[in-house]
Amino acid sequence: MKKVFFIILLFAVITSQFSQLRSQNWTPFNMSNSELGNSVLAMTSDKKNNKWFGTDLGMARLTGKTWTDFSMFNEKLKGQYVNCLTVDANNVLWIGTDDYGVIEFDGSRWTEHKAEMKRLQMKFISKIAIDRNDVKWIGVTLGGLVRYDGREWTKYTSADSDLKSDFILCVAIDRRNRKWIGTNGGISVYDDRSWSSFTTSNSQLPHDIVPAILIGPDDVKWIATLGGLARYDGTAWTIYTTANSPLPCNQINDLAFDPSGALWMATDQGIVLFDGKDNWKVYQSKNSPLPKDVMRRVMVDGQGSKWFGSSLKGLVRFSAQPVMGRVVDEKGSPVAGVTVSDGSHDVRTDAQGRYCLEVATNATVTLTPDLEGRTFTPPSRKLTTVTGARFEEDFVVSSGMVAEGNSSERVVVNPYLEQGYITIAMESPVAEVEFVNAKGESIRTIPQYKNEARITISRMPKSNYTLFIRTAKGEKKLQFNLR
Repeated sequence: MKKVFFIILLFAVITSQFSQLRSQNWTPFNMSNSELGNSVLAMTSDKKNNKWFGTDLGMARLTGKTWTDFSMFNEKLKGQYVNCLTVDANNVLWIGTDDYGVIEFDGSRWTEHKAEMKRLQMKFISKIAIDRNDVKWIGVTLGGLVRYDGREWTKYTSADSDLKSDFILCVAIDRRNRKWIGTNGGISVYDDRSWSSFTTSNSQLPHDIVPAILIGPDDVKWIATLGGLARYDGTAWTIYTTANSPLPCNQINDLAFDPSGALWMATDQGIVLFDGKDNWKVYQSKNSPLPKDVMRRVMVDGQGSKWFGSSLKGLVRFSAQPVMGRVVDEKGSPVAGVTVSDGSHDVRTDAQGRYCLEVATNATVTLTPDLEGRTFTPPSRKLTTVTGARFEEDFVVSSGMVAEGNSSERVVVNPYLEQGYITIAMESPVAEVEFVNAKGESIRTIPQYKNEARITISRMPKSNYTLFIRTAKGEKKLQFNLR
């Protein structure tokens, strides 16, 4: 009985340590520890790195560790529901509300646009985007698109323009200053002169309901839909769904880039990280401190911290930077169960050979796989000033070939023949390495080989070779066949 109790206690301690480790980079905010309402509807960061949050109870600002409440209850802000927040070039905050339309706040003065809101029927503001000419483009739920250049207000609807739908969900500005408008009937694109559109009927767009559009620095459009993620480079479409990717669901609600260019997605089944190529990471309540799986908003601030907003469960800040990679063997097959450490904590590779470490922002760390009698190429990897998600090259693991001879030191040769190189692990810092072919001819000699360095063999003649490794402790050799 005591033994069983000890095992249970040990398991509880390990579980507790794992929980602390997992949550050390995560900070929840809700009504109990902040000025937030529990439903986070909007997020932005200004030029002074203040964080602004729109909620179902108004608006809150976080400056350092200090929260300030701007809610309808203290009469600083009219409107209970703050649906969108945008900062202009002068650091003025533009606020989109349900019942009071668009409101400006410069830090001390509030500016309402009552007459225009009434005339243009601008209620239920969903998005405010600012183009390179400082023109504001305002999406109105069930009310079309409104243009404001600082003097005049112009409204576009499906009745008087080629806007696909008056139900506006998002607006994004591309590098050519074109407006990309996501609606519940597809995407409309406006270049200040003419309109074009993308729908499920005339393109590969996976769904006509488009909650978010994010423009990359290369002008590639990343499009969140209720039918998956779309990438459009102006010519070709690439579609990611649960059928062809690790996406946990097809409903994607919001998108953001981190400083490394990695894409973060808020979905109905957690937060998803994607490098745009092959690497994915899914955070859910079962493997992270997310309060729930349905996440509505995502923001990355100036320090690279990620902010995830939910309905009813508040906000979570993720202050670490994920570092991901794989461990494979010489043939490229995944190796599970290998421990990879950054010096402060470690993780084990999964069935696909993948690992994911959470590294502090701006940290310099060295990733090291646990040898356990094996050798790795590279033996470790140093990462300097990690500011965003990092997707590193593979660690290649090998049991190696043990060289024989009159030396007392252990010499292990790892022939990565398909990759075109070999490495030699030994106790001595340097050695003389010589390749001798089947005819006894010396083909190549390296007089000052450094321990575990790569030796390129891809251009050597095909032959059976004897490899000689000579150190201060003696000579060892082994044979291998280069085909």
